[in-house]
Amino acid sequence: MKEAKIDITRLVCNDPVMKVKSVLEQIKEKNIVVSKIAIFGDYALEDVENFLINNGYIIETVGDENRFSITLKGKEEIEVLEFLEEKVISLEDKILFLKDDRVGDNEFGKRLLDRLFVALAEGSVFPKEILLLNRAVLLCADSSRETMEELQYMQRKGVKILACKTCLEHYGVLNRMSVGEISSASVIMQKMMSSSGVICL
Repeated sequence: MKEAKIDITRLVCNDPVMKVKSVLEQIKEKNIVVSKIAIFGDYALEDVENFLINNGYIIETVGDENRFSITLKGKEEIEVLEFLEEKVISLEDKILFLKDDRVGDNEFGKRLLDRLFVALAEGSVFPKEILLLNRAVLLCADSSRETMEELQYMQRKGVKILACKTCLEHYGVLNRMSVGEISSASVIMQKMMSSSGVICL
């Protein structure tokens, strides 16, 4: 997902608090889905921090008044993404089936799959289920991949994510899952056979 950045340096901004307020309102009003909101500038740090804290945001500040970066971490330890998720999502009666953690070969294949999931998550139509077999189960445990964030987002929106237990055990990630549910190859096959539409990557 996209990261929102708000530039409140002297060169581009006369009223940093109003700019921050305006951008945050636009993000919410337009239902723009973001994974992180970062604010950076070189003045008015205290004013901006006070505004954010008074509006219930949990923040993390790096730097000082001369040069700083503020990351919004949400409210009550919930990421910003959680309370900006107002976009209406529909679930299509389709299954997305993956048997690898990439599309194609090597690192490019990983980046390509990450990009595809970002594109899917930015839309408003999701598959009802995502089924993971073989190396695709690695996506349930790899927090360094963009795909993890997108899978977690879609799961919160009602998408059922099933990962083959035998595959999870084979690759040693059964106890490291951060998204999805443990399933079996037989259940995954039954779901594919009974579905009206299966999309394979």
